[in-house]
Amino acid sequence: MSEQNGWTSGQTEQPSYLTEMLQSQTNFYAFLGTVAASAVLAIPFGLSGAILPAIAFIAGEVIAATFIPASPTFRAKVDRTYRIRQRDQRMAQLRSEILRHCNDGHPNWRVLIKMQERIGAILTAVSHRETPIPTQDMARLEDSPVDFMGLWLARLSIASRQESVDENGLTRSIEQIDSQIAAGGGDQHSLLKARADLEELRLRHQRLTGRKAAVEAALLSLPDAVEEIYQAVIAVPALNEGGGRLQEAIDRLRLEEELCIGYEAELRDPARALASRAAVNVSR
Repeated sequence: MSEQNGWTSGQTEQPSYLTEMLQSQTNFYAFLGTVAASAVLAIPFGLSGAILPAIAFIAGEVIAATFIPASPTFRAKVDRTYRIRQRDQRMAQLRSEILRHCNDGHPNWRVLIKMQERIGAILTAVSHRETPIPTQDMARLEDSPVDFMGLWLARLSIASRQESVDENGLTRSIEQIDSQIAAGGGDQHSLLKARADLEELRLRHQRLTGRKAAVEAALLSLPDAVEEIYQAVIAVPALNEGGGRLQEAIDRLRLEEELCIGYEAELRDPARALASRAAVNVSR
């Protein structure tokens, strides 16, 4: 996947490669080994013997800090670990938000689990044989469960907004304001502003129907794209048909990611703010 997508584009924090090196398990074991060596040497040689391993450890740390954090291999490993951590945090956040709208018995949870199983099988297959899947597309594939949950939450959010807005009531409110404007009563500027806000809210609500259908289509298409990649990698290569199908499936996955990024905006739509502002203007 690209460096930024719908769930990382707002994040500026980057991993510290030096910190990751210092906190790595290998470095921790080296530190424990140094402590053990110092304790052993301190018995026959005292403080002078105990300090030698510490000096060697510090010298090794300085040398390692000069080269290891700049290593492409080390950076790739840190970036992957960091991205997995971000992905897990985002999935936990999305799960919490989704469970506010529906229970854990919803069929989409089973779809999500199957996606994760397919992705796990693909990763295992790729690790054991050469497969023409670019690194960015592999990352995109691993991120697809997050995209699925983001689409699902967008779908639930749209449905909630549809239920919270009474379009007939909006139409009646606009008609009442039109009557007041035509009669020349009240603060004309406030009435015009209130009408514009209510009209914009009504148009947004009407557009939700089309957007909801598009999100629902993407919710069906994304797992299908993952399944298609799975079939191309696992089942079809024996028939020598995997290359073309795999590329088509990857292209579909790229498209679904772009759609998901667009649908993320549904979760940040300011429709309720517009409604509140319109209500204030009407009350003046």
